[in-house]
Amino acid sequence: MELVCMRAKLVLTCPQRDIFDQVQQFVLQNPRKPSQHRTAALTMPDTFPARERKFISTLAEELHLSVTWNEYDEEDQNLVTWRLPGFLDEPLAETDPEQANGDSNSESE
Repeated sequence: MELVCMRAKLVLTCPQRDIFDQVQQFVLQNPRKPSQHRTAALTMPDTFPARERKFISTLAEELHLSVTWNEYDEEDQNLVTWRLPGFLDEPLAETDPEQANGDSNSESE
């Protein structure tokens, strides 16, 4: 009886297990260098039913991964794209400090 209680409580369907294995491999193969996170991405065709889409969203949230659903490949097929944390944290372009503060005074005034 104790053996049953000690088992893991996570139950995955076959498609969910396939998704989990791909994501696990993606995460483990990418180093923890932020500069390389910008190019590292895992894409999957978005042909998933609602159950797997919910699983993908939950898994991404738990692993702190970025998931986008609105990308397309060359054949115009919708893709699910996984990225490591920090991908969307693009550095802002450097601007003139006066323009950033709204203090730009033109000499023609």
